[in-house]
Amino acid sequence: MAKQTNKELEIAAKQVLKNKFLAVADIDKEALQAFVNLLTIETFKKNTLIIREHQTIENIYFIYKGVIRIFFNKNDKIIIERFEKEGGFFGGNYDHFSKYPSVHNFQSLEDMVVLKIKHADLDNLCKKYHSIEHLYRMLLEAFHYSYVDKLYALKASTSEERYRDFEKEYGDIINRISLRNVASYLGMTSETISRIRARQHEKR
Repeated sequence: MAKQTNKELEIAAKQVLKNKFLAVADIDKEALQAFVNLLTIETFKKNTLIIREHQTIENIYFIYKGVIRIFFNKNDKIIIERFEKEGGFFGGNYDHFSKYPSVHNFQSLEDMVVLKIKHADLDNLCKKYHSIEHLYRMLLEAFHYSYVDKLYALKASTSEERYRDFEKEYGDIINRISLRNVASYLGMTSETISRIRARQHEKR
């Protein structure tokens, strides 16, 4: 199969994003096209730090292909906050609203294809088109709900419950995330996860 050109990838990625938006909100054609016209495609190699801590976040990214980890460093230790996969967004969190530099690192775990739009351009679209502003608010609310729910689960659940929740959320990409990264995200050791997986295998 011939490798897709950047233009072909861009067309395909934009169509996926349009379908995603239309599935959750009623957006008029003019507003949606204005949004799509401002999107640009970018590719990243595996292990690229797309956004570094202390860097000002200028863009919101939509993942067409690939997986990233979002993490911060504390006491010389990497703390993974979450992963994002195909269909997900990153770069549009509180760092943008506070106008302070990012406290997180955003790193590709695979070769990636993303669409990006500048925050300034999105802000202007929200002022011009109510449907875009409404959609953006819906996405932020969904992210906030998911984040709070995830934080509660990580704090209140047992090790096995946390791993089961991880499987539910990331089961489709679990083989694309290293055991070390999974352990960091769940706040466990790799040995603990291996034992949980072994017990699960015995029950099947």
